[in-house]
Amino acid sequence: MEPLSAIMTAIISGAVASAKPTTEKLIRDLYDGLKVKISYYCANSLDAFEKKPDSKAKQASLLEDLKEVKAAEEKDLLLQAYSLLKTISDQPPQILEAIGVNIENVKAGNASLQGVIVSGDQALGVMIKNSEFKDNIEITNIRVVAKKKEMP
Repeated sequence: MEPLSAIMTAIISGAVASAKPTTEKLIRDLYDGLKVKISYYCANSLDAFEKKPDSKAKQASLLEDLKEVKAAEEKDLLLQAYSLLKTISDQPPQILEAIGVNIENVKAGNASLQGVIVSGDQALGVMIKNSEFKDNIEITNIRVVAKKKEMP
């Protein structure tokens, strides 16, 4: 991954992960460390980004400032970004409440999945892992319905 892309991916991923109450302390600490390093170069655009991390405009502004100060050449900053990305990628996926179809370690010529309905707060319609399909795989009419939690 190109250094500037790694920095941006790390800061965006860290912001998203840190917003979740279940995020591990190590990820929060690495994200906080990355923010400190970035703030040396472009504190204003980082502050604006943190207020709206999903905003493409805030991301673009931060990216522009990082390019301008040549942040991709700062080894400590890159090391922090790569450490955060590695730690996030090493985390187990969230525990899913329900999976409509779970296909794992399958080798087939063709497959067709249709008419699956699954519901839950953390539901997944179709999960396919470590599988090979020689010709076609057709997946249609999969519906995931999120259950709304009732407020006390």
